[in-house]
Amino acid sequence: MGKLSRTKGHSFEREIAQIFRAVFPRARRQLEYNEMDCNGIDLTETGPYRIQCKRMKKYVNPSAIEEIKLRNPAAETPVLITKADHKPALAILPLDSLMQLIERSERDSA
Repeated sequence: MGKLSRTKGHSFEREIAQIFRAVFPRARRQLEYNEMDCNGIDLTETGPYRIQCKRMKKYVNPSAIEEIKLRNPAAETPVLITKADHKPALAILPLDSLMQLIERSERDSA
């Protein structure tokens, strides 16, 4: 990976962390000084969501979500946020997690 690509990726992580601060005020980039400690996530302090960010020329393959290592699969939701050049960012999460969010939203609105 070249320096420009790395810079583009880090800038995207900062951008996504800023967006998440609207809900999780302490959201920030996971600084990967020790690759063994990062567990496949790029953001920390995001509640039950384990966030991996990918900014590339084209959208990344959804299988990149498999990089995220869950500490507690019953309580955590892996989310892949990918952005392609000149395209909007997309969030990818497991279908069962999406259905839980929808069900919770429906219960809260009833």
